[in-house]
Amino acid sequence: MSWLERLNDELSGLGLTGRERRRIVLELRDHIDSEPGCEDRLGDPGELAARFGDELAADRTRRGTYYVFGALAIAAVALLVSQAAIGAAGSYPGFDRGLSLALFVPAALGMFIAPQVALVAGTLAALRAVRRRKARILPAAELALIRRRSWVGVSAGIATAAGLELYVVNFSSVLPGWWLALVGSLSAVAAAALLAAAATLVRAGAVATATSGGAGDVFDDLPVIRWQWLQSHPWRLGVAASLSVGVAMTLVGWHAEHSLIEGIERGVLEGLAAAVGFALLGRAIGVMTPPSRWADPSPPDE
Repeated sequence: MSWLERLNDELSGLGLTGRERRRIVLELRDHIDSEPGCEDRLGDPGELAARFGDELAADRTRRGTYYVFGALAIAAVALLVSQAAIGAAGSYPGFDRGLSLALFVPAALGMFIAPQVALVAGTLAALRAVRRRKARILPAAELALIRRRSWVGVSAGIATAAGLELYVVNFSSVLPGWWLALVGSLSAVAAAALLAAAATLVRAGAVATATSGGAGDVFDDLPVIRWQWLQSHPWRLGVAASLSVGVAMTLVGWHAEHSLIEGIERGVLEGLAAAVGFALLGRAIGVMTPPSRWADPSPPDE
C-alpha cells in the first residue's frame, strides 16, 4: 500500500469523506509528484491524517455554531413579530378559545419557555466559537461542549418554531388571517433554517478528534462574572439568572397585558422555568461546574 493510499484510509477512518478528503489527497499527490521522495519529510500518514482531522473538526464546529446562531436569530424575529403584532390582532385569546388544550400547552411551552433555553445555549456556543476563532485545533472536550450548546440551542429553536405553528393552528378560527399567515410563514422559514443548521452540526460531529485539553465553562466565556463567590458556587449564577428572568418577564407582561398581576404571574412562571432549565442543562452547556473550577486557568485563546 502506498503512502497516499494509507493516508486516504486514515482520513476515511476519521470521518473525512467526499470533497475534503479528495482535496487533501490531490494536493499531497501534486506535492509528491513535484518533490519525489518527500513522504519521509511529511511523516507518518496516520499522524498527518489526525492533524487534518483535528483542524477540520474545529472548523466545522465553529461554522456549524455560526449557522445555528443565525438560524436562531430568524426564529427570534418570528417570535418577536408574533408578540409585537398580537396587539393589532386583538390581543392574546383565552386558552379556552382555541381548538384544543392539547395544542395550547405545547404551543405555550414552545413560545415562552423554549426561547429562553435557545437564547442561553445558542449565545454561549457562539461566544465560545468567536473567542476561539483563531485556534486551528481545539481540544476534543471543548469541541464537544460547543456542539452540545449548539444542539441544545437548535433543539430549543425548533421547539419555538413548532410552538408558534401550533399556536397558529390552535387559534386559527379566532385570530385574523393576516396574523396567522405572517406568523405561520415566519416560523416555517425559521424551522427550515434550524433544520439546515442542525445538518451542519451532524457533519461537524462526524469527524473524530482526540486532542487533549479541558472544555472550559461559562466563566471562560463571560469574564465579567469572574468573581470567586460565583465560581466556587455556580448555582448562585443560576439563582441570579432566574431572578433576572423573572423580573424582566414581569415587566414585559405588565406592559403587554396592562396588568401588574398578570405580569407577576408570567414572571414567576418563567423565572421558575429558567431555574429548572439551569438545573437540568447546566452541566451539559458548561454553566454548572465543579466548585473547584474557579482555581483552574482558562484555556488559551490560540
